Amino acid sequence: MLYYDMFVFSCYAAGLRFSDVIDLKMQDYIETENRIVKLIKKTKRKHQFKLPSKAISIIEKYKTNNCKPSDYIFPILNNEFDYNLSPRYFLSEKITFNKNANLFLHKLGEDLKLPFTLTFHTARHTFATRALNKGMRIEHVSKILDHTNISTTQIYAKIINKELDKAMEIMED
Repeated sequence: MLYYDMFVFSCYAAGLRFSDVIDLKMQDYIETENRIVKLIKKTKRKHQFKLPSKAISIIEKYKTNNCKPSDYIFPILNNEFDYNLSPRYFLSEKITFNKNANLFLHKLGEDLKLPFTLTFHTARHTFATRALNKGMRIEHVSKILDHTNISTTQIYAKIINKELDKAMEIMED
């Protein structure tokens, strides 16, 4: 259930990558503003965005009464271990947990008979296509996904265009 919650969280939380979700800490969540402020692993840039209520409810599910700002939001990594002292170990842990998450999601996708392979990265695609379908400007989607180039984001717009083209097929006589 934990991997499922992390996946759904990412679908609503700007499509955060697994590596950023797994090491998301309570101090990265500004509760008074319902905002995540975090250094993104891949781009090494500080990133911030407001969370929708579904993502907030998932954080609340894992928040304990005695949690510290340095605690991880999702209880996978050990709060008592300083991973900064051993970056290789941290990388090894993230790779293992990412593999486990993807195995769980793959099985879930098979059980649901999805026509595609479900992986954690699917959450990123889900966020982007949902945002575009709901009318979010592509420039905003690009910024929220922390893409360095809008052409990367335009891949999702092409998916939307294909869906629109298919929808128009009902107009054929």
